[in-house]
Amino acid sequence: MAKKFNVVQVGLGPMGRIIAKLILNRENLSLNGVVDIDPNLKGKSLGELLEVEKGFNTIIESDLNGILLRKEIDVIITATSSYLEKVAPLIKQAVESGINIISICEELSYPFLYQPKLSEELDLIAKANNVTVVGTGINPGYLMDLLPIVITAPCQSVKSIKVTRMMNSAKRRVSFQRKIGTGLSPNEFRQKIDNKEITGHVGLTQSIQMICDALGFEYDEIKEFPPKEMIIEEDFTTSYGEKVLKGNVCGLQSKAVAIKDDNELVLLDFVAYAGEHEEYDSIEIEGTPNIHQKIIGGVHGDLGTSAMVANLIPIVIKARSGLLTMKDLPVPCNTENIWKE
Repeated sequence: MAKKFNVVQVGLGPMGRIIAKLILNRENLSLNGVVDIDPNLKGKSLGELLEVEKGFNTIIESDLNGILLRKEIDVIITATSSYLEKVAPLIKQAVESGINIISICEELSYPFLYQPKLSEELDLIAKANNVTVVGTGINPGYLMDLLPIVITAPCQSVKSIKVTRMMNSAKRRVSFQRKIGTGLSPNEFRQKIDNKEITGHVGLTQSIQMICDALGFEYDEIKEFPPKEMIIEEDFTTSYGEKVLKGNVCGLQSKAVAIKDDNELVLLDFVAYAGEHEEYDSIEIEGTPNIHQKIIGGVHGDLGTSAMVANLIPIVIKARSGLLTMKDLPVPCNTENIWKE
């Protein structure tokens, strides 16, 4: 008889709620618990929060302790912070209980150079408890790292890689639009970036490190440039009803590059701003042969990230133990028809 995978989710912010909805709708997944530290959510029904029929019997809890004691769990999903130091205590707690972790923490996508000691610690704990820890998402986790790695497979040689993600941020959730500075004056944008009140895109350096590791690229340095504001040329109103005046910020551009002998070895260019412009995800391989792959319309970030998480659940359970990255796993694919053995 087919069995469902038992899942617990931690984090019910905007992205976490999208993930939770998808898990509830997957026939092969069972959402056995949800956790969020927001005191206003404790004790509420997940179904009521998400405004869906499924999940009304699932009550939001404030920590994992009770769930770990009474539930059989295959995977815990974390949808909380972008920063590994903040997520690490939760990962350790889950792993020491013998539970696999899938996280959308951007820094966890390739943490070995940025947090070497913590990465080694998490790897050892995961191996000791025979479980897997992996960071994923649409970006980092797929479009700007794993996909370009895979696309180099038919190349006899690779000289350089350029990846561009071009998005119309007006189609994204409100929290994302605010995260990239929509509506701010240029001065406000710079101040908030400098004070880390807004971050722009997180994970470009980790994506470059993953690509270079997979392909054996040696580089002199990786430069990640400060986010650059994109300025609107005429007044417009955002999807959340806020008017943005001409000359103010409608989004941003984030770039990072790996340099070897003064040449660009890997260039990642992330552009997200509100406006009627072409959307796409593009990968250009300079090599033998040259390859230019373009996803017209681009991949929707929220839908893609939630799908990456849900689709990895059966794959992670079968993977080898330790702290892994997307390049270390079997080829990812849609797994809605894969059931627990």
